[in-house]
Amino acid sequence: MAKALRGELSEEEQFAFTAWLNEDDSHTQQWTEALEVWDEVGTEQNLTFQPNADLAWEKFCTKVEMPSETKVIPLIPIKAEEIFDNRQEAVEKSFFQWNSLYKYAAAFVLAAGLAWLGYLQFNNSTAWTQVATTAGQRQLINLPDGSQVTLNENSTLKYLSSFDGNERNVELNGEGFFEVEKNPSKPFVVKSGNAQTKVLGTSFNVRAVTGESTVSVAVVTGKVALSSLKDNQQVVLTPGYTGQLSSNGQLNKITTLESAAPVWRTLTFKNSSIKSVVHDLEQYFKVSIEVSNENLHNCTFTGTFENPDLKEVLTVLAASSDLKIGNTKEGSYTLEGAGCQ
Repeated sequence: MAKALRGELSEEEQFAFTAWLNEDDSHTQQWTEALEVWDEVGTEQNLTFQPNADLAWEKFCTKVEMPSETKVIPLIPIKAEEIFDNRQEAVEKSFFQWNSLYKYAAAFVLAAGLAWLGYLQFNNSTAWTQVATTAGQRQLINLPDGSQVTLNENSTLKYLSSFDGNERNVELNGEGFFEVEKNPSKPFVVKSGNAQTKVLGTSFNVRAVTGESTVSVAVVTGKVALSSLKDNQQVVLTPGYTGQLSSNGQLNKITTLESAAPVWRTLTFKNSSIKSVVHDLEQYFKVSIEVSNENLHNCTFTGTFENPDLKEVLTVLAASSDLKIGNTKEGSYTLEGAGCQ
């Protein structure tokens, strides 16, 4: 359609486009509806897009075979019936050429209108932002309304660049912890497959990992409504409860053993051996940590990190146990020190 607007359709494309317009009444109906939308929105928006219709039409006409200009030719004696036959043939040819031109014109107008409507729709659509994490990566995301999302590893979050509608809609594939700014007039909605979580302002964890049969929502503060998009089942969750929606549509509400923040957001060590600490860090951040001295395994470490950062944890670990941290290459670290007896 954009090529038709620019008058760049080949003769073959022009015939195909005209055939499409004429082959079904629904295509004509689409054009009628497009005109109605044009009338509604075309004059209500201050748009900078101003197509040069005259230039496009001029280019378009050059692609269509037009009746030849009148030429002076020598007179040759012929019979009257031959004159009549030739005139009839000329009229029929001229009629066919102009009839084809009218069909092309209809296709041209249709293409121009739909191209303009596509432009309107594109310029009035709000862009989506997508954030994805890889193995061992976690990311804090600040949303346009001031809400925050901590995205777990191997997860994806999509959200609008501005929450202009009646709801604040986001889409999650994976796991994320949400801390939502209160706004009673504009609910916050998380869609994860067939599950929908709606809140006004609270903190909660959503786990909707591809390959797992259950979507789970655990509430830390406030109140959350978990519902199925298939049959509109719903459970209301408060702190201490977790909602689970299975792939077969079963919705359950169970007691949560821990009402604190989800474990994946926190690293806690209590008199843990360095060997145990190294193992946990390797699993959590998907890195390799080599201990140069076996005596280091005898040392212990205590500390709690919420939304931990590897460099921060290693810095605290080094300071508390008199260690040196080496970074040989991306994703590989070494611990050096005298160790403990």
